[in-house]
Amino acid sequence: LTSLPSSIGNLSKLTSLSLDNNELTSLPSSIGNLSKLTNLSLINNELTSLPPSIGNLSNLTSLYLYDNELTSLPPSIGNLSNLRYFSLYNNELTSLPSSIGNLSNLRYLHIRGNQLTGCLPAGLRTIRYNDFSLVRLSFCATSP
Repeated sequence: LTSLPSSIGNLSKLTSLSLDNNELTSLPSSIGNLSKLTNLSLINNELTSLPPSIGNLSNLTSLYLYDNELTSLPPSIGNLSNLRYFSLYNNELTSLPSSIGNLSNLRYLHIRGNQLTGCLPAGLRTIRYNDFSLVRLSFCATSP
């Protein structure tokens, strides 16, 4: 299984989706139609990017994306206002979108095992459970 059919977006009552340990290389944009989804787990796949429609999943509280090949995240990730658990470790990310700092309910963020450079969005300072010390990046200065 390297891709999902776009008809997955028709599963409008789905609240949890776990597609771990497949060889998914992409997600259809229709994934953003799963408005009742609270948990999305895509661990150990071959994803290189996420569709911008992922930002439509406003009820999402858990997003597990570790052990993929993600090189970037869409800015729309900052729309996931209910997100509490976010695992991104062991990908190929070089930066995080500044919008990730908007995730005010985020309590758990793991980002080690990427190629992150630059600084961490200032909004991430309040995240209680993190592995920031392992990535050795400072926080970006906040705007005046």
